[in-house]
Amino acid sequence: MSTITKEAAVGQEFSGKPKRISWQRLWAFSGGPFAAEGWPKKNLHTDTQVAITCGLPSVAASATQFQGYMAELMVNLFGEEWFRRGEMTLKFIKPVPDDDVLTSKVRVQSKEEGSPTKITFEAWCENKNGEPVAVGTASGLIP
Repeated sequence: MSTITKEAAVGQEFSGKPKRISWQRLWAFSGGPFAAEGWPKKNLHTDTQVAITCGLPSVAASATQFQGYMAELMVNLFGEEWFRRGEMTLKFIKPVPDDDVLTSKVRVQSKEEGSPTKITFEAWCENKNGEPVAVGTASGLIP
């Protein structure tokens, strides 16, 4: 069931549920198969020393992890149909360390009235300090 209607106004904002980036999420998402020998796999998402070697101050969440948070917001707005007819383009602009909190947000940028009505958004994920860590656009159709 969608939570957006054709009456959505240009400039109107919608937010997803804030998500804490925990060690558990990092390891589950980037550590490789749970049954693998030596799990979790050592990489810049799971091992502080590897992250430092790559020039980061600490481990960082995989950008595809918070891309999923944005997809979740779009599905909450448009329903599962968004997977078939929606679009999203994000650029990742800032690393996200463990224990940060991300919130996916969109702002209605334009509406193409019709049947269906196409809603295009400015889209971003921001950290607990309100700083964008990913920016882009997303769109969906309302029957």
